[in-house]
Amino acid sequence: MGRRKRVSSAAIDSTGLQCGTASAYFVRRRKKVESPWKTVVYHNYPKLGIVCDTSNHFILAFQAGRGPRPDIDEFRPLVADALKRVRLSLMTADAGYDSEPNHQFARDGHGIRTVIPPKHGRPTKKPARGHYRRLMQTRFDREIYRNRVQVETVMSMIKRRQGSHVRGHKYWSQCRDLRLIALTHNIMILVLVEVFYRATPDPFEFLLNFPALPARGIRTRSPASVAPRS
Repeated sequence: MGRRKRVSSAAIDSTGLQCGTASAYFVRRRKKVESPWKTVVYHNYPKLGIVCDTSNHFILAFQAGRGPRPDIDEFRPLVADALKRVRLSLMTADAGYDSEPNHQFARDGHGIRTVIPPKHGRPTKKPARGHYRRLMQTRFDREIYRNRVQVETVMSMIKRRQGSHVRGHKYWSQCRDLRLIALTHNIMILVLVEVFYRATPDPFEFLLNFPALPARGIRTRSPASVAPRS
C-alpha cells in the first residue's frame, strides 16, 4: 500500500470472540425434560478492535484485549496506529465511539472527517455537548455513514473463515491469537488480490464465463463424433 497511502474511507469497530470451542448443546443443556436449562455465562471474553479500509476490507490497525469494556477509549489508539501507515480522509464509527474528544482528536489533530451518531449516554432531546457532536445532530450524513457496514462485513469474514473463538486460555495467549487472526485476514486479501484479480483483466467476466470454458489440455468432442455402443 505504500508508506503514506491515502485511504478515502475507513471504519472502526470491535467484536467479541468465544473463549473455547464448546458446542451450543454443551453450553445449553439439561439433565431431564422437566429440569431447567443450564447455561454458561462468560464474564470475560477476547475482544478485537479494528480499523479497516471500506473499499477492500483490509485491516489498517487492530487492538487485542479483553471485554466487556467500552469502545469509547479505543478510538484514539486505533486511529493513531493506523496513521503510522496510511493517511485517513474519513472515519465512520457507531455510537459506541461518540465523544467530543474523539472528534477533536481526528478532526483538529489529523484532519480526518468523522461521522459518528451523537447517541452516547442516556436518551435526551437536549442538544449534545460539544461543537462536533452538535454538528452530528444537525448535519449528519447518512449516505456516508452507510459505508460503516463494511467493518461489520470484516467481522463476519473473520468469524466465518477462521472461527468465532480463540484457543488460548490466558490473557496473553488470547491476545496472540487475536493478532494472528487479523494478520491471517490481511494475508487472505493480499493473496486474493495478487493471485486472482491480477490474473485476468476482468475477473468478474471471467467468473461469469468460467462454467462454459473447457478444461485446459482436454479435447472435447461433439455428440456426433461419439460412436454409439453396440
